[in-house]
Amino acid sequence: MMKLPLLVSRVWKLLCSLKLTIVLASIATLLAIGGSVLMPFNPQVFGGLDSMPLGLWIEKVATQSPGMTWWIPVAGFLVVLLALNTLCCFIDWLGHFQVRWRKCGEYLIHLGFVLILGAFLWGSQSGFRSGENALLVGQSLSLPQLGVLLKLEAFKPVLAPSGRPMEMLNTLALYKGDQLLKRVQTRSNHPLIWNGLVVIPASYGQTRGGGRYMPYSILTINYDPGTNIAFAGSLAMGCGVLLTLFSFYRKRARGDRPDIV
Repeated sequence: MMKLPLLVSRVWKLLCSLKLTIVLASIATLLAIGGSVLMPFNPQVFGGLDSMPLGLWIEKVATQSPGMTWWIPVAGFLVVLLALNTLCCFIDWLGHFQVRWRKCGEYLIHLGFVLILGAFLWGSQSGFRSGENALLVGQSLSLPQLGVLLKLEAFKPVLAPSGRPMEMLNTLALYKGDQLLKRVQTRSNHPLIWNGLVVIPASYGQTRGGGRYMPYSILTINYDPGTNIAFAGSLAMGCGVLLTLFSFYRKRARGDRPDIV
């Protein structure tokens, strides 16, 4: 096997270094802890952080208050470097799989972390969130980002004797042109889910029309294209944790590891 040039070898060793992992993770954590102290005292800046994708929030809000928000992109950049470090460790492990195969669990956790972060970055750039979408029965809402049409075909609010809404039954349908993609009855904790699109019944209201009051549904619409990748990452991490625990207790049973005290 041909040896790498000295400089490339040193850079690769740095990228795979555990020390680099500790430094990046520590600085990113300290930034996140310190910066989060600002959030409760500045709701006008951070109040919309959860209502839109991170990339859009940085573009629309963070750039208007750089003195209070600089730590978020910096911490994000450090986390991306941490993911690169983790990916390099995983690639290095694959190159020495024959002698390191017993560490499959640890490196599945590494792979899962990289997949989840990649899914988050994809969603923060290409996803969207939209609240307060009011639809009367029979009305449709175009989602041009996905090239589909969301239609409310039926709606029935279920009210408690006090008048408080207990449930909101929505029959929602997704169309692409004249083709029906999906039809489902949604309610609390049972949204419409399709290819990263999540439509959640949030509330309802009433409007007067034709001499009577008509209820309308208020929907929250979220789209995250990285959901399947995030699921794969979570699955990899879960399997990695189980394999690591199994390996640890198996070695301890053979006397290869000291007891936990």
